[in-house]
Amino acid sequence: MLDIINITAPIFIIIALGYLTVRLKVIDPRHAKGMGSLVLKIALPALVFNAIADMPFEEVIRPYYLIIYGLGSLLAFVIGLMLTKLIWKQDNVSAALNSTALSFSNSAFIGYAVAAMVVGSSVAASYLSMGVIIENLLILPMLFIMAELNGNSGKSLAGVLLGIAKNFTRNPLIISIVVSIVFSIFRLPIPSIVAGTIKMLTGAAAPVALFVIGMSLYGLELKGDLPKITTIGLGKLIVHPLMILLAISMISGGSLQDNYVAMLFASAPVFSTIAIIGQHYGLVNRMSAIVIVSTIGSFFSMSAVLIYWKMTIGF
Repeated sequence: MLDIINITAPIFIIIALGYLTVRLKVIDPRHAKGMGSLVLKIALPALVFNAIADMPFEEVIRPYYLIIYGLGSLLAFVIGLMLTKLIWKQDNVSAALNSTALSFSNSAFIGYAVAAMVVGSSVAASYLSMGVIIENLLILPMLFIMAELNGNSGKSLAGVLLGIAKNFTRNPLIISIVVSIVFSIFRLPIPSIVAGTIKMLTGAAAPVALFVIGMSLYGLELKGDLPKITTIGLGKLIVHPLMILLAISMISGGSLQDNYVAMLFASAPVFSTIAIIGQHYGLVNRMSAIVIVSTIGSFFSMSAVLIYWKMTIGF
């Protein structure tokens, strides 16, 4: 148990430090946006490139992992859709956001940080890149198609898809994955100066990302329909891993590490930028509250996966 605490506790201590520095007015909360941009647009792309560019291509893209993580995430999305539309009788926007919250992990900020403590930063970055592919090619398009195609939007499917494609091509993480895969396939050499610079940048990715999560939690409030908020926030930590487990039971061929890493990423909390997306649709308070509940609860869900991992095969 102490081994598990040694892995998870530092992650959440850094998140708590980020929260406290803002609460105690050591750092202006407005700086969180800039620090988050540094991580998402520079440090994480550098980390992904550093991990993948020198890796044999067959180790970069693992079809089995893509299938089980994609299928499990899709099943979690469908459960969110059924819960919101059939049981709660809510609108398409609420259904899209709730379904995404159940199926989209905070892979870049929290999932990677925990996985790196177990399997190493380079291997964790490879898994992160595959998660980013699933999230951006599968989950986010479903979110925006559902949310935008309603009676009041006046938008066409072609217009929505074009907007999704534009955002996809501008995503620094996606660009980094594509470029690093090219380097991996063709075994292109990386200049020493470039490699040294990228290696320095990668060191900032995990700690700054976690710190930003803590800073972002300050000011968020638990407002709205708390039973539904709690159901989605904590449901993410249960439904998503269970759907990944179901996918694993249906499909064979992967390694035990693939299975456990997929479960670990799925047990991470809801991705924090869903609150920003919720703001666009006038649901920022609800989605912010879901992020709070999910982030706090993820200490226990990720620890549970790690305990099971440790007990069955060890790290």
